[in-house]
Amino acid sequence: MTNAAKTGVERTYEYKERINGILGMMEQAPAEQRNPVLEGLLRLIMETNERTIDCAENGKPFVSTWYGNAPEILTAMDIHFIVPVFDILLHEYFTDLYDVKEADKISLPDDICSLIRFGAYAIENKLLPRPTAIISMLEPCDAELMLHQYYQSSEHWGGVPTFGLDPAYGSTDEDFMYFAGELKRLIHFLVEITGQKYDVDKLRKVVAETNTQYELWAEYNELRRVTPCPHGSFQGSVPLWTLTQFISSGDPRATELIRMMIMDAEAKVKAGIGAVPNEQIRILWADLAPQWGDLLAPWLAEEWGANVVMDYQGYSPYTHIDTTSEDTMLYGLARRALHEVPMIRQGRGTVEVMIEDMTRIIKDYTINCVFWPGHMGHKDVSGSVHFMQELCRSLNVPLLCLTTSLFDERYTPLDKVKQQMSEFFEATGWSKNSST
Repeated sequence: MTNAAKTGVERTYEYKERINGILGMMEQAPAEQRNPVLEGLLRLIMETNERTIDCAENGKPFVSTWYGNAPEILTAMDIHFIVPVFDILLHEYFTDLYDVKEADKISLPDDICSLIRFGAYAIENKLLPRPTAIISMLEPCDAELMLHQYYQSSEHWGGVPTFGLDPAYGSTDEDFMYFAGELKRLIHFLVEITGQKYDVDKLRKVVAETNTQYELWAEYNELRRVTPCPHGSFQGSVPLWTLTQFISSGDPRATELIRMMIMDAEAKVKAGIGAVPNEQIRILWADLAPQWGDLLAPWLAEEWGANVVMDYQGYSPYTHIDTTSEDTMLYGLARRALHEVPMIRQGRGTVEVMIEDMTRIIKDYTINCVFWPGHMGHKDVSGSVHFMQELCRSLNVPLLCLTTSLFDERYTPLDKVKQQMSEFFEATGWSKNSST
């Protein structure tokens, strides 16, 4: 890893070359060992890196944004976008947590959300090229607002035109209509700053494709309800979220990859094959999937016959967007942004949303226990623990409350997390797999 990038493009070249190398190794594996969905996902991510380089080096417009900021609009306007922390998170374990450790040097409070820290670190160290514009997110926490103030005062991104979407607090038709107006203001801003044209028909085409993707996602989630679950912990939420939020929206190739996931899950369900042999514990992970999920999942399966069959990143009640008119599309995108995208859905509104989601998942997915990871940046959700405890007690489902960072495994070492989980399982009456 190099930490001497001057424009940000140098680091993006590293990302691209690393993924290309990984793909090369994967393609040399025997056919039965290859994972076409993962290979396809990595190709789309590498293509995103290539487009970032092209925009930065050739003066083409591109913007910085965050997941949930109606990326369909950007794709419809042919505006490339980057998410400041995506590549850092993706490459954490390819680089022995290099950036995670370097981010400790940023002079921010120790208890600030690690995701916000990584965002500040990326800009301070010029790991991203300077965008044409910034679309900021003013929800679901005050730290997001602070981060964009940090960008505006930085040497590298200071002075970049910035648009702040103003979210309504509630989840009524009136709230969604208000935010649809915010999206209209965003479109006018993007036309003025980037010079790109806005075409309602192009937006309709993109939204129609993302409608299909979210419908397929719901179909895939139905297959995860089966006992035993056909796929392992976090194996649905991580690729699906990337395919819908972090690459160009409405890409038919992403849609095809989702179909491939469904076909694989269907085949396993038909054959009675579960991802976890002797599955005995079905877990709801009540937050986003952790970056260290790939380290936790095999241990859960091998030691305890446990599978995280659903998490908030994988489950969200996305609804069909009416493509009849511009107004219906913007209303649907506003509803999706405020009330359907995970974490924003659970973190910006009232506790009733968490109660509704937890209740439905526990019942629909035959959940045996709930893990609340207690992400150190989700202090707002910490105030709702009592409600989760009461709900789980009423449903006769045990709840384990942890304290972790979803994005930095060092905050609570994984060995300690595993110990807490083991003690919880034992106290609840489950036994380890006999093979262990």
